[in-house]
Amino acid sequence: MGDVDKENGPEINLGQIVGKDHKYELSVSNETPEDAVARRIKETADAELKRNMTYTLFLFSLLIISVVFWGCVYTFATGAADDKKWAAGIVSAIASGLVGFLVGQGKK
Repeated sequence: MGDVDKENGPEINLGQIVGKDHKYELSVSNETPEDAVARRIKETADAELKRNMTYTLFLFSLLIISVVFWGCVYTFATGAADDKKWAAGIVSAIASGLVGFLVGQGKK
């Protein structure tokens, strides 16, 4: 197939072995099976931590936004005219942000 180089081993001429209906892929890996298992365990743990942190942040954000929303709704219902102006603006911003979030989720 090719010449033998004493330092690097056999040389392969890819022009001689490539055919019409063949696809070749070269892969070089120096990872031992134990290293691969350890890497997969670490990647799984990192992914789970990321999911948990994202979920916790989502719940915290939802709680804060809910408190602000209901506070503004209460202020809008019982407050003075000036208080109703800023409360309506905040409720409107929260509602439009929620609609934007839901529309963005629908596109995925």
